[in-house]
Amino acid sequence: MQRMWALRQTHCMGAGIGTANGFGNLKEFGLDKPVIAIAGDSTFYHACIPALVNARWNGSKILFVVLDNNTTAMTGHQPHPGTGVNALGDSSPRVLIEDICKAIGAEVRICDPFDVEEAVQNLYEMLQNEGVKVMIFRHECPLAFPKEKKARVYVDQDKCLGDECGCVRFCTRVFGCPGNIWDYEKGKAKIDEVICNGCGLCAKLCPAGAIIVEEVV
Repeated sequence: MQRMWALRQTHCMGAGIGTANGFGNLKEFGLDKPVIAIAGDSTFYHACIPALVNARWNGSKILFVVLDNNTTAMTGHQPHPGTGVNALGDSSPRVLIEDICKAIGAEVRICDPFDVEEAVQNLYEMLQNEGVKVMIFRHECPLAFPKEKKARVYVDQDKCLGDECGCVRFCTRVFGCPGNIWDYEKGKAKIDEVICNGCGLCAKLCPAGAIIVEEVV
């Protein structure tokens, strides 16, 4: 009988790719399951490149997922080498993540994570391949690059099954968007329209089809 198990590890910022490098070389010891490391774009530049080179050098079988939102969102939207602007606000050459990864011989794919079906398909395909793979999920941060709100997103609470859905409150507990909240009085999901930027991604993930995206005229 094949053993099925998963290990999820969170360590210091940027350490995931280094740890994955080791796990990706343990096949002879029975670890033949997919190894995935995740980092943001700014973390990639300041902490991940040496470990990625080592992974390639050591022939690790890993998938490195880089979440590229074109800013250093975690600490206040500072620029980084991929933004095309330096710390003084002057234009500077863009050092692209994909160029660095391709230069060391890693397989690279880029897609928009908001296109859920394409993102999942690419992720699945890359997990089947050998060696070091880099999946760049690229979508600009809406806080750093605000756009005109083109849609109203809301929950049709007649369709929302609440705790009976079986999704274990995926939209509010797992998805992580601050615009997705829980209406404790009704026991249903709800959208905070003050915070919501109208992207509609949550609607693609709701198994009950209860989240509605309505174009703003």
